[in-house]
Amino acid sequence: MEVNKIYNESCLDTMAKMQNDFVDIVVTSPPYNTGGQNAQTGRNRKLYNEYKDNLSDEEYYDFIKTVINELLRVTKHYVFFNFQILTKNKSCYLKLMGEFSDNIKDVFIWNKQAIAQVVKGKMATGFEIVLILGKNNEMKYPYNNFPQNNYVPNIQSFKKSQTFHKINNATMPVTMAEYFIFYFSKEEDLVYDCFMGMGTTAYASIKNKRNWIGSEISKEYIDLSYERFKPLLSQTKLF
Repeated sequence: MEVNKIYNESCLDTMAKMQNDFVDIVVTSPPYNTGGQNAQTGRNRKLYNEYKDNLSDEEYYDFIKTVINELLRVTKHYVFFNFQILTKNKSCYLKLMGEFSDNIKDVFIWNKQAIAQVVKGKMATGFEIVLILGKNNEMKYPYNNFPQNNYVPNIQSFKKSQTFHKINNATMPVTMAEYFIFYFSKEEDLVYDCFMGMGTTAYASIKNKRNWIGSEISKEYIDLSYERFKPLLSQTKLF
């Protein structure tokens, strides 16, 4: 397969072309199944062109479970899978955490600023979860790029910088993608994002001298991602 490329197709189609342990790590965040609504305000917003994001509980669970199984097959080291617990996906992720208990090495917490809820009686959510999955559930990472003092916390605060493009403000912070890429992979390793979106994982990979592959069903998002990479690519040699 060609690397340093976003494939305009379902991630399941991309991974079907990969041999076992093809990529070194995965950094990704799936659609949250909000039905196109803002997770905090409940207002409608358009995030995806080709994906409806309002699957039934069973459909969403089956889809995410299939994706995680494939990610574990094609990944040599670790999968970093970011999501937020919401009304429309809570049952799915709580069930999946039991399903993959033998593969969950740790639960990383993205500490966010809790935003006041417009929904009466609902707590303000101030965190998102990153499941760290691997070949086993040991809370050790033999393959790493840790500092000498071995201090890599499993809770961090990341703030989103200015959104790259107004059509999708659901992107993870570049600093969060860089955190996992820097500490859990090494230069020239191959990083995969199965839900590439606006290219945040690829952008962070390029900045940190990693190779990368992405899958994205929206051609518009792919074109915008490559536009986003241009300043980096003009000064960074791909491997």
